[in-house]
Amino acid sequence: MLSRPRLPLFPVAPRARLLAITLVLGSISALGARENDWVGGYNSTEAGLEESLNTGREERVYTEQQLEQLRRAVSPRYVRVLRFGHERGGVQDLVKGLLFSYEGYRARSVAIAGDFNNWVPGLMRRNQMGVYYYILPVREIEGGEMIDVYRYKFLVDGIWQADPTNRTREDDGLGGYISVFHLLEHDVDRLATVRIIRERQVSPERLVEFAIYLPDVENLALVGDFNNWNPEHDLMQKGPDGIFRLRRRLRPGEYIYKFVADGKWILDRFNHETRFNQEIHELCSHLLVE
Repeated sequence: MLSRPRLPLFPVAPRARLLAITLVLGSISALGARENDWVGGYNSTEAGLEESLNTGREERVYTEQQLEQLRRAVSPRYVRVLRFGHERGGVQDLVKGLLFSYEGYRARSVAIAGDFNNWVPGLMRRNQMGVYYYILPVREIEGGEMIDVYRYKFLVDGIWQADPTNRTREDDGLGGYISVFHLLEHDVDRLATVRIIRERQVSPERLVEFAIYLPDVENLALVGDFNNWNPEHDLMQKGPDGIFRLRRRLRPGEYIYKFVADGKWILDRFNHETRFNQEIHELCSHLLVE
């Protein structure tokens, strides 16, 4: 009785064998990349919390879950975090601000205090990895001017200390140091529109800021029933971010306005409140000052 020739257990052609090995190695590499491709990864470049976030060139948005998996503290920086969950009914919201973090694996309580909260300690959130973090909204002072310097310290189990991740410090005059963070840039608000700026002292008139993102426009003027529709009365200033801004005081009441962009009358595109003006026979943006 003739015996059948013995075949190899895995009859694979040399080319197919090479392809299989390549796929396996690629899968291992992809798994390793995915492990670091998150906020808490030890590879700071892959993690996305690298220093380039402060340059305004980084466009990534992080999730609240990624912060909950942050495995080490990072130096303070500007971030955008998408929050969602069952406690919010599945609704998502985008939080923008400065991220402060502290490695406190054995700490029972960590708080942050600074000139942004009158040095009153605010509790930081502890994630599942033992890292405490805190997101501070970008501040504005009276008059609406942006603040770009933040001084702060951590209160760890009742003991004050500077931020170990931030080498920029000042002497606190008590034998210790205060951490200092300089905000270089923040998000360009392409949805900028009119707003009423809060002030510490209430006055009969409100401080109103008109703003619109028009990077391709050279000259912009604000016209409305508050300046007799005169395009030479309120010329707006263009910032390096492409946003035109102008601040003026208005008494409480209702107003209508438009912009004159390089000679063309346009609406405030991100102010959805409009009214038809019989005087100029055009649709205008509407503002309620309270």
